[in-house]
Amino acid sequence: MSRTCLNCGKETNNPKFCSRSCSTIISNKNIPKRSVEGKCESCKCPIRSSRKYCKSCFHEVRDAKDITLQEAIYEKHHRSSAFALVRARARSSKKALEIKCCEKCGWQHHVEVCHKRPIADYPLTSLLSEINAEDNLLILCPNCHWLYDHSKG
Repeated sequence: MSRTCLNCGKETNNPKFCSRSCSTIISNKNIPKRSVEGKCESCKCPIRSSRKYCKSCFHEVRDAKDITLQEAIYEKHHRSSAFALVRARARSSKKALEIKCCEKCGWQHHVEVCHKRPIADYPLTSLLSEINAEDNLLILCPNCHWLYDHSKG
């Protein structure tokens, strides 16, 4: 028994639609996807209701909050989790400068952010902005980074 598709009118053996795409077209017309419901607390632009800030304001708010190393250490985790946060902020601050080559050898394919003074040497009362100060960061390729870290001692 042959029937016609409710979307395109083609002959089909299925009860309503000839394909998944025809079914999806009708479903999306009847039940559209969620629309933007909320507003960013900072710039008032429309965003999804599950968020508090839009993407650009989120980065500004996150980077503006300067915390101590003690505050960065999560209560139930190891100190290294705080160091991961410090390193992530260092990477984002150096990316803003758009330095894309090693400061020692000029390698351009992959570079990493290196702290001149290790994070572990700072007291817990140090601010992340102090640890990630511009004069404490280097952009190095993985080889130069390893050499730098292992030639200090």
